[in-house]
Amino acid sequence: MKLKLVLLSSFCAVSLFAGCAGSSSGDELEVPTNLPPICRDIDFVAQPDMREMCGVKRASHNRAYKNIPQQRYLIKPSETSIVKVDGKLELRFQNSLPLYLEGPIVDELQFNQEKRLEKVKNTYDYHEIYTDGSRIRIFKMNIPTDAGTRYDFCFRIPEMKGRDRTRSKAMGNHIEAMTCQDFDALVASSKKKK
Repeated sequence: MKLKLVLLSSFCAVSLFAGCAGSSSGDELEVPTNLPPICRDIDFVAQPDMREMCGVKRASHNRAYKNIPQQRYLIKPSETSIVKVDGKLELRFQNSLPLYLEGPIVDELQFNQEKRLEKVKNTYDYHEIYTDGSRIRIFKMNIPTDAGTRYDFCFRIPEMKGRDRTRSKAMGNHIEAMTCQDFDALVASSKKKK
């Protein structure tokens, strides 16, 4: 038994000098959700020297009770991401308020260190429909999960109100969730008129 313990200790010492000690999952790292584009594709476990420059910290035990936000980027539209906070999923568009994603997708999308480096290969179907002098902007996103399922989410971008100074520059865009049945009906109606 003592011989096994000595051999195990020697192996751990060799592993430590080789850089193999510790968790390779990276789950103990606090990766900010506002990473600059240059930092998004970096594996902070394999490249620890990049952590400080990108604002990545090692989670400490006294902060372990906090639910640290985790993020994954989508391929379309650019700068769009899904963030997991307090067990909920937020769909975040650039310069917009977050939208909550509900349903089975919450449990089927993974947010570990390896998955953080993989973009979610979603589809994005955008339409502008003109009716009676008004413009309706709608889009559908089909989001795949790590469980192999895909889910549709549909949204409407309302017309901005107010002057230029008080619109997107000061307040950001507002995106509204809509049912995908309404989305499909609007798109079908628009195609019939053409």
